[in-house]
Amino acid sequence: MPRPRTTYLTGALGALMIFVTACSGSSGGSSATDVANSSAGTAAGSSTIAPTANPGDEFCRLEDVARQAGLVINTSQSDPTTLQAQVVAALDASKAAAAVAPADFAEISAKTIAEQEGVVALLEQYHYSFAKALASKEGNTFFSDPAIADVKAKRDAYLQQHCNLAPSEGTSGGGGVTLSPGDAGVRQLFQLLRLGGQVEISDQQIDCAVAALSGVLSEADLQAIGAGTTVSDAGRQAFVDAISTCGITIPQG
Repeated sequence: MPRPRTTYLTGALGALMIFVTACSGSSGGSSATDVANSSAGTAAGSSTIAPTANPGDEFCRLEDVARQAGLVINTSQSDPTTLQAQVVAALDASKAAAAVAPADFAEISAKTIAEQEGVVALLEQYHYSFAKALASKEGNTFFSDPAIADVKAKRDAYLQQHCNLAPSEGTSGGGGVTLSPGDAGVRQLFQLLRLGGQVEISDQQIDCAVAALSGVLSEADLQAIGAGTTVSDAGRQAFVDAISTCGITIPQG
């Protein structure tokens, strides 16, 4: 059986995490329109660029609004019009924050906007279907770009230090995820893959995969799969054996 590329396994998560970068609480169920309206016009009229950000300032507040807009995005959304509204609202919220970005964050902010615009362009090409976009050669190339991991790591670190916006539990600066340890982390991985709309997996198949990998997949390899980084040969083979045994199909990039 061909070996799935680990960078592809977290493509849907990478797409979402480009928009969701930091967390200080829950989104409270806000709609894409709600979060877009809360940021609209706020950046207008701000002519003074601060040298750095401070907790509670306009930039930090708008970054939190942008985070909430990203949390609204549902990558398994079957209605392309709704998904488009969610993604565009998140991009607009990010642009509002970028408009007042402090001097020491301007470069990272510009790169983040460019990445988000890249996601939008990719989705437009595939009529706002995350599954189709991520299954494409362009999507696989885009989300496996190490530059995305570098920008997110710097972004998370800055927002945590200057805005008290700690990286949300379950995300990492590398565009993948930090999974819970052990069997819970294996279950989380397959649930996230299903949530991303990339892989069709039943609850029974997830139970099967958890059982097959329990005590077999090392913690280091589990976290590497979640982060989209290098997995050991033993870990990769264990994963391949598990998805084969449980009848789970991972699309090949």
